[in-house]
Parts: sequence; structure tokens; C-alpha cells
Amino acid sequence: MSTVGTTGLQAPTRHLNRWWYVATGFLTLLFGTSTVNVLFNILGKPMTEEFGWDRSIIANGLSIETMMVGVSIVILGFLIDRYGPKVPSVPMALTFGIGLMLMAALPNNEMFFFALCIVIGAGAGAVNPVAHSTVVSAWFQDRRGMALGILMAGLGACGVLMPYLANWVLSMGSWRVAFLVIGAVCTIIPTSVYAFVTRMPAEHDAEREAARLQGRVAGESLLTVARKYRQFWLLSVAIFLVSSATFGLMSQVVPMTTDKGISQTTAVSVLSVLSLSSMFARLLVGYLLDRFYAPLLGSIIFALCAIGVFLMITSSEVGLLVMGSALIGLGLGSEGDLAAYMVSRYFPKHSYGRVLGFIYFLYAQGAAFGIFLLGQIYSATGSYRAGALPIIVLVGIGIACLLMMGSYRFTLNHKEVDAAEAARETTTSPVSH
Repeated sequence: MSTVGTTGLQAPTRHLNRWWYVATGFLTLLFGTSTVNVLFNILGKPMTEEFGWDRSIIANGLSIETMMVGVSIVILGFLIDRYGPKVPSVPMALTFGIGLMLMAALPNNEMFFFALCIVIGAGAGAVNPVAHSTVVSAWFQDRRGMALGILMAGLGACGVLMPYLANWVLSMGSWRVAFLVIGAVCTIIPTSVYAFVTRMPAEHDAEREAARLQGRVAGESLLTVARKYRQFWLLSVAIFLVSSATFGLMSQVVPMTTDKGISQTTAVSVLSVLSLSSMFARLLVGYLLDRFYAPLLGSIIFALCAIGVFLMITSSEVGLLVMGSALIGLGLGSEGDLAAYMVSRYFPKHSYGRVLGFIYFLYAQGAAFGIFLLGQIYSATGSYRAGALPIIVLVGIGIACLLMMGSYRFTLNHKEVDAAEAARETTTSPVSH
């Protein structure tokens, strides 16, 4: 095991141990972007019943919000590389939380609902993993995979906690009260973390600020990265396609399960299994990324995810639905770890924010596409069953892209490797480099 964690960029600050950036990032994601998906799953039915809306209105609002998340992530990625994570993230986190709170005052107006979805999505970039992944990757050379895994587990923990929290608040009041209470928590916690805790290593900030004084941004531009590294497109396509399958399906778990004659309580439990599996997967994959070649690891996990998709869509047995949910959660949980880790191994460090931002943009667009695809299939057929084959095909193409990624381009201390050393890194533990 490398000991670089106690030197150079990895040394703890005088006031704060580097693991606090992982812990507080976890806390941000616990009340972050996954909250929207869960709230629309749980609160969507009473909303549509009160307003007399079709179920597709909620699905379309979630699609709009998800597309806006992608836009906000791309913008945030560029701003992080230029100004660091704190300056752009504080106002965006405020926008996200306040948008959720405003849902409590929603009138019976579809356009107003869609407008609020745009507002929430516009701020949601800050409560996605991009900013905190940038911080964690900068502070960690040794145990980077594990640190990213713990960070990303916040997304899974959100999926586990939030359904029960939303149901509890809903039982105490109404869907409006649930949006108000949960929105307030999602405003205070992420904003406080960014304002009072988040920071980059001093050397990293110095390099970024020196570039700004010269009228440029440190690192290679996104266009240069896209032209120079074929892995940029392979990883982008893989994340887009697998996101379409995992996140798109996750958004429909509760209605998909209740349509089979299964109770709402059981459906929520199935959704929670998916989220719990997602959280476990983030920790497991983070641990494994420090020891095994990331594209191969991702390919195996995504193949298991495809099996889960088939079980979730085609089965009516609760046991098989739980198994399918767990396998889908495995794929959903691994995507963030894989993307954050591979961006640090295939692209320059000062391009990390903009590259990961673009990857997560495609992740969000893939999610929106998956939600739209399943919604259209349901509208056309009255069932989700016809969606099994196209979703499995999407996962298969994503696996093929990962298997073509090739050797790592950068070492754990962000130095470009030659061809011979890169070849060795696909067969040996990345911790040793």
C-alpha cells in the first residue's frame, strides 16, 4: 500500500482531516439529487389524485428535472475547474432546496409544476457527486476508490432513508408538508457543507489560480479531451446507456410493482431494496477499484444488472422482484464510482471537473431518456413488459464500450503513464502505482 496519503497533496490540513471531506460529501448526497426521484415516486400519487392529473405528468416533470440536472452539472464542472467547488455550489444548493420547498405551494397548474422542476434541476448539480468527487480525488491518491465509494454511498443511503422519511411525513400531514419539510433539510445541510467545510488542497488551488491570472483555465479543454482521448466517448456512451436502464427503471419501481397487484407498502420496500443494494454496491465497488481494473469490474456488474432488469420487468413474484431490484441497485450504485474513478485515471487532473461534469450530464440525460422510454412503452401497451429487451440491449452496448477502454492513461498521482506502464496497470493492482 502506498503511503503517499501523508505527503504532498494528500496531507491533512492543519484544521481538518481529509476524511471529513468524504463524510460531509456523503451527508450532502444523503439529502441530494436522489431525493427528487424518491419524492416523485412516493408523493406523485397523492399529487395526481388531488389535481386530477394523469400519471405521465409526474413522469414528464421528472424527465424535465433530470435533463436540467445534466445542464447544471456541465455548468458546475466548468465553474469548478475555474473557481473551485465552493463558489458555484453554494447558490446552486440553495436553488435546489428552495425549489423543493416551493412544491408545497404548487397550484393545480401543470406549467407551474414543470417550471418548478426546471428550478430544482438547475440547482441539483451541486447535490450531485461532481463537486465532492473533485475534492475527494484531489485529496486521495491511496485509497481513492474506497474514499469515492464511501462518498457515493450517500446517494444509496438517500434512497434507503428518503422513502421512509417521505412516507412518515406524508402520514403526519400531506404531500405538501412532505415537500416543505424535506425541502428545508435539503436546503440547510448541503449549503452548510459547501459554505463551511468544502475545500481543495492548497497546491491544487494555487495551480488553478495561476492559470486564471494568465487568462486561461488549468488543464485541457473539454474539446481537446474529446479529440485526444477515445476513452472520453467510450465512457460517455457506456454511462448514458446504463443510466437509461438503471435510473429509468428506478423511477418506475413503485407503479410497476403496484400494477402487478402488489401493495404500496411492499412496492416501497422493493424500491428500498434497490437503494440499499445501490449503497452497498458503492462501498464494495469503491473497495474493489483500488485492486482491480475498473472497466472489467464495471462490465461484470452491468451484466448482473441486465439480469435484474429482466426479473424486475417480467416477474410478478415478490422474491424475484426483490432479487431483480437488488441487481439493478448493484448497477446503479457502481456507475458513480466507476465514472469518478475512471475520469481520474484516463484524463488530466485539472480537466476533472469539466470531464466528470459532462459524463454526469450524459448520466442525467440517459436517466431522462430511460424514464421517457418506459413511460412511452407503458402508454402504448399498458404494461412495462415490452421494455425488457430494449433496456437489456442498452446495457449490453454499454458493457462493450467499457471493454474497449484500454489501459489507464494516468497514475494515481495524476502523472501520464507510458504505453508499457499502462499495459501493466490493467493486470496489477492500481494501489501499487
